[in-house]
Amino acid sequence: MLFPLFAQWPADERKHLLAQGREVEFAAGCEVFSMQQVASEVLFVSHGLMTAYLPGKRPGRPFNYGYIVPGDIVGLHGLFEPRPFGVAVQALRDTQGFTLPLDALIEALDARPQVWRAIACLMTHSVHHLLDFITMLAEPDGYSRLKRVLESLENHAREHPAAPGLRLTQRELGERIGLSREMVNRMLKALRTGGYIALDDAGGVVIAKALPERF
Repeated sequence: MLFPLFAQWPADERKHLLAQGREVEFAAGCEVFSMQQVASEVLFVSHGLMTAYLPGKRPGRPFNYGYIVPGDIVGLHGLFEPRPFGVAVQALRDTQGFTLPLDALIEALDARPQVWRAIACLMTHSVHHLLDFITMLAEPDGYSRLKRVLESLENHAREHPAAPGLRLTQRELGERIGLSREMVNRMLKALRTGGYIALDDAGGVVIAKALPERF
């Protein structure tokens, strides 16, 4: 897939920039970046699903900051300062993408200073995503957090109909909102019984009618 960012350069400059990158693949379960790793490349995700997380103190209970889906770009913070990622990134599904060395991207950006504005827009989007995540964590109970995540997934699917759907297991949903798989299963079962949600052909959750305010 062609990322909108690359359209900021004329064809000849874009070709030169892309020639410095390489295609990459990560098998499901593979660690893509470690917490202490300093970004030396920027990863453009074209297929698959990854998660940014902190390993939990309890085995199997990591703290999930969010999911990285096709169209996302990982490592942009390295354009501004050489700090470690601070979170681990793991492939949840077989994932494909394209990497560019930071030095090559910075050189191309400096040659076209106006493109830095596009980078600022991407970083601003990331900040809004983080604020939305913090707001979700501030919800008073587990159901409120689940409701917020399900509605967010539904909105994303509606706003990006051409993008691959984000299909999360009950365990992955639990890691996102800080609940056990069993608790998520109980709430989803009740919502299905009430006709609030259904499963599509690919196993993804679809909101059939407005979710109740309380569980």
